[in-house]
Amino acid sequence: MKVRAINDKIFQLIGLSKRAGKLVSGAYTVEQSIKSGKAQLVIISQDASLNTMKKFTEMCRHRKIDIIKLGSKQDLGQSIGKPARTLLAITDLSFKDLILNELALTTKNMGVIE
Repeated sequence: MKVRAINDKIFQLIGLSKRAGKLVSGAYTVEQSIKSGKAQLVIISQDASLNTMKKFTEMCRHRKIDIIKLGSKQDLGQSIGKPARTLLAITDLSFKDLILNELALTTKNMGVIE
């Protein structure tokens, strides 16, 4: 539960992007978003299968899209008001920047980034 508190603002930003219509969820819609060039940031749960991680990591690397591993399937689903979700894609550059900046601040506060 403590890990959830550290990432709370990130999950709030994910929920806000969903309410703004700037987020897609689920493997099929995330894949379509990546292929169409709409995805700005892909978020994959830490408990996703190795096959899913490999497939989407390669897909994002090929198209130069940022990808992060964050939270569990339940955390991602709960942040957008849905059942468990393995994959999310942010389709707005501003939300991407907000999430990545908050992630950098969170890891800096934890002593990971110098």
